[in-house]
Amino acid sequence: MKRIIAICVAALFMTACQTMPDQTDSAERDYPIIDRTGEGRECAAEQFQVLVGQRVAEVHTDSLPSPRRIYAHGDPVTMDYRPDRLNIVTDEHGVVIAVRCG
Repeated sequence: MKRIIAICVAALFMTACQTMPDQTDSAERDYPIIDRTGEGRECAAEQFQVLVGQRVAEVHTDSLPSPRRIYAHGDPVTMDYRPDRLNIVTDEHGVVIAVRCG
């Protein structure tokens, strides 16, 4: 029993000797800071107005710029506004009725 107590006490002392990492400013870190707000970028919706009237199933959506969101009118979507996101809105038959940013 004494041996187990001695091991536990030694382990506690060893963990107390560990150093804490340096608290540096976020600008000094090695990893990049990613801006997910989309500020400064536009989604180029005007270039994709030719999609209006086409069936979304016939559109090669992988070639559209990211971020993009395709949904039917009336579907629940998040209300966050992202100026860089391309929104493609379809009707109940899958026909594109609007292409806009947000």
